[in-house]
Order: sequence, then structure tokens, then C-alpha cells
Amino acid sequence: MKEYKISSFADLMQALMENPEWLEELRKMILTQELLELPRKFENFRHRMEERFDTLEKQVQEVKRKADAIERKLDKDVWPLKGMWLEMKVKDNILSFFSEYLLDARAIDQEKINKDLSLAMKKGIISKEERIDVLRLDLIIEGALLNTGEPVLVAVEVSYTIDDFDVQRAINRAKILEKALGKKVLPAVVGYKITKKVQNLIEKEGVLKVVFSE
Repeated sequence: MKEYKISSFADLMQALMENPEWLEELRKMILTQELLELPRKFENFRHRMEERFDTLEKQVQEVKRKADAIERKLDKDVWPLKGMWLEMKVKDNILSFFSEYLLDARAIDQEKINKDLSLAMKKGIISKEERIDVLRLDLIIEGALLNTGEPVLVAVEVSYTIDDFDVQRAINRAKILEKALGKKVLPAVVGYKITKKVQNLIEKEGVLKVVFSE
């Protein structure tokens, strides 16, 4: 074994670098057992914390998922109620809601529409399915166009959020009604929300729209 003459700190460091096992023995002499175990204990602690954080993150994600599901269900349950409330509001304020388009706007009695549609069905002008489809309209209005004074009917679909299905349904039912009665019928949609895509469809098809804030 090589002999070392230790006369300075540099000599000590050189000897320790050349003999790493001496360094470990020196540590044991200088440090207590608790200090020596600190790195291992800290690593164990870090590992446990990571596991707890992972578990906590999973729990948070699960809570968020359940909250989102509840919110979607509430929206799904509430939207029909909002739509029904809006439909009643429109029926009570037809003149106000359609004042941009019509003069003397008023709702047509459902019984009268049913008689006219039934007569058109008996004459073979419309089918049984078409009669049922038109009777599902939320509202049918008669009045005169504001700009020309031309008498028209308006087939109205009411929905809290207006989508392309509502627009297309109003268009299709207006066409059936026009065929059955031999009168000019315009499609219309009423709601609180509308997307840009639906807005483009409305403009393209000439559908009347009433969109307002809550």
C-alpha cells in the first residue's frame, strides 16, 4: 500500500481521491448515523410525496369529471324548460318580438290550423305525416310584411339555442304549410343563442330570426 505524507489539506484531499474507501470511513467518523441516512430518507420522502401528489391529481381530475357531467346533465335538463318558458314569452309578446318584420302580428288558433290542414290532407294536397309535422310547430303567426304590407303567415320554431336542425325544421314546415293553405309562409326561429354557421344558413334561406339576451 502506498504511504502518504500528510502535511497539508491538499495532501489529504489527494489521498482521499486516490482511496475513495477512506472517504467513506472519514464520513462515518465525522457524520452521525442520522446525517448519513438523510439522503436515503429524503429520497423515500420524495417518492412518497410524488405518490401522494399523483393520487391527489387523480382525485381532482375525477371530481372535475363528475362536476362536468353534472353540469352537462343540468344543462340538458334545464334547456327544455328554458325553451318552454321562451315559447310562452313569445306567445305573450308576438307584436313586440316580430315588430321588425310584421305589422299586426297575431297567433293563429291551433284548432283553425288543424281544420285547414285536415281539409288539405283530405284533398290529397299534403300527406298525413306532413299534417302531423306542421301541427308540431311552436307557433304560427299571421300579419303583413312591414316593408310591403303583403299578408303572410310565419312558421315559428322556438329554441333556447338555435341550431341548424331548428332552422331546417322551420323551413320544411313552412313549405308544407304554404302548400296546404295556398298562402305565402315564411320560416322563423326564435332563441337566445345562435352560432355563426346557423347565422349563415338563416341568411342563405331567408329565414326570419329573433335572437335576444336573457
